[in-house]
Amino acid sequence: MASARRWLLAVLLCAAPSLPGCKTGPGLTKVEAPAEGISLRYDLTPGQVYQGSVRRSATIRAASSATSSSQSFSFDLTLTVRGPDEAHGGTAVTARFSAVSVKWSLPPSFPVSVAEFNRTASQQLQGLEVDFNVDDTGKILHMPELPEDLSAELRVVLQQALDALETAFLTVPAHPLKGGDTWKDDKKRGRKGKLGRYSEGTVTSKVDGFYKTGEPPLTVARLITDTDETEITTTSSGSHEVKKQSTITALFATDQRYLYSYTNEEQIFDAGNTNTFAKTEVNWSKPVSQTGAAPAAKVQDISDPCHPDYVGAEECGSEAAPPAPPAGGEPPASSQPPTTSAPPPSGKN
Repeated sequence: MASARRWLLAVLLCAAPSLPGCKTGPGLTKVEAPAEGISLRYDLTPGQVYQGSVRRSATIRAASSATSSSQSFSFDLTLTVRGPDEAHGGTAVTARFSAVSVKWSLPPSFPVSVAEFNRTASQQLQGLEVDFNVDDTGKILHMPELPEDLSAELRVVLQQALDALETAFLTVPAHPLKGGDTWKDDKKRGRKGKLGRYSEGTVTSKVDGFYKTGEPPLTVARLITDTDETEITTTSSGSHEVKKQSTITALFATDQRYLYSYTNEEQIFDAGNTNTFAKTEVNWSKPVSQTGAAPAAKVQDISDPCHPDYVGAEECGSEAAPPAPPAGGEPPASSQPPTTSAPPPSGKN
């Protein structure tokens, strides 16, 4: 797996929704949008960083028996906007996984212990970097495929983690939106009839109003999205089809231009095999230090007025002798070149 460590890879409405300031649930206060509506766009400025915390839990029920199992994982994500990418279109974004925890139950016949499997899956995700592409409407233009040399079970874990990258984005229309507006998108990914994963479906979205939330308060659009999707995985031995239905409730920060929070309740039907009920919760933030704030000034402690980088009132006397080198012949620290390298982050190969 070392060669694959890096792959280029929307609350109930209040009884009187027209009243400004009406409380609609924990942390949400309804506000009126401008008559012309509000345009939703993602900030994909090169260098911009977003931080997310992902939690997913699922219950898998066997179709032929009353048995069930559970799966859960959690991790943090850091997204860094790289810039325009002509190869895949849109803007390239790099995601990095950290604070990974995988807790899956496995069938008794599985050849590896549950503890070992969860440890291996967590290690595979920890520090992993994935490159994908998106445009400013939130449409994913490119997402990498998994490497071939993975066990079926590990492939499922990593694929779900890869899918979680998309929780940073919901596709929004180009025109300004008002409360109650709806729109539809066709979702397609992969190549139909070819080896690998292909998915297609219909996504129906609605603006369920505008609100204030958080401290300091942010204006957010509450979006509700329903998706019906069919996913077909084709291998050399045949193809396998599953159907998915999901409802997403998201808050989009309109002025800061990013997806503030995201909750997805999903049902996955694998005919004759399993039915899965899953919930994914994600919170995103846009750190102030990454939104144009001036970088902290560097502080130097140089007292030698003859040093080329000295700032102060003293003058360098022509008779001043240069500082004596320390024992061993090394130059003083202030004259040594700065260190520009750092050890690689934990988990990367």
